[in-house]
Amino acid sequence: MKLRQLQCLCAVVDAGFNISRASEILNATQPAVGKQLRQLEEELDADLLVRQGGRLLGLTEAGEHALVWARQSLLCAENLRSAVQQTRDEAGGTIELATSHTHARYILLPSILAFSRRFPQVRIALQQGQPEQVATLVRDGKATMGVIHVPPELPKEVVAVPFLSTRQVLALPAGHPLADEETLTLEKLAAYPLIIQSPARPQGARILRIFQQAGLQVNLSVQALDADVMKAYVAAGLGISIIPDFIYTADQDPGLRTREIDHLFPPVVSAVLLRRRTFLRQYVYIFLEQLNSQLGRERVEGLIFEEQ
Repeated sequence: MKLRQLQCLCAVVDAGFNISRASEILNATQPAVGKQLRQLEEELDADLLVRQGGRLLGLTEAGEHALVWARQSLLCAENLRSAVQQTRDEAGGTIELATSHTHARYILLPSILAFSRRFPQVRIALQQGQPEQVATLVRDGKATMGVIHVPPELPKEVVAVPFLSTRQVLALPAGHPLADEETLTLEKLAAYPLIIQSPARPQGARILRIFQQAGLQVNLSVQALDADVMKAYVAAGLGISIIPDFIYTADQDPGLRTREIDHLFPPVVSAVLLRRRTFLRQYVYIFLEQLNSQLGRERVEGLIFEEQ
């Protein structure tokens, strides 16, 4: 049994059983991928893939079991390669970091700057995406880590390590009537146009759910994708918004005012997403602890290698 055969099996599954797409991922021809799959099935003496008229439709029961161990075997091989490489070249390497625009701009930037000064030979490659996309990149080994608000659902291969709980605040344009209200309520907020992230995204959905549970309809004036757009539209007078307080500073946002709304909206939690049972190089642990003291190596390793 060869690692290449296991790579082909995983690639075909990840490509939605499209062998043409899997071949592109593997930089191989379709006949070569097909041959590797047939050889794996012959060695295991079992059909792993459901076929119909030359097309791949899915996995057999045996294929489902094989896929789990194929992924584990490839992960072990990757960990072995990384562990040996670390002894030869501890100074250099790459951290593939998947995150959102908001986290990249407001949470990660200071840590990346400080880390890059300390480890100039380590490249940090940022990839931006929504929480579910970030989790998938980590699961598939295409990102060393993710830094994101905890998504509603996590792949079983991914562990979330919370490190930051952030209160939410009400963002208002200067001179807005709610700035002088003694007590803020959901009813008072619902009377004004609301600017939030798209309801298709977890943060936007959470905010809408709170209004809906109170039996309130809201006027969504703008559905934005990132915090900077939301702030700009609030400052322009197009509505009010509920935002994490770390994205607001009085000197950088002179056109905005904020109010505390802890009694209306719970804090949002940010976490580091890591693939289970993955070897991380020493400088990755240093980056994590620099990001937040709660992300110490002992805690992180304990969660990565914790029995499920």
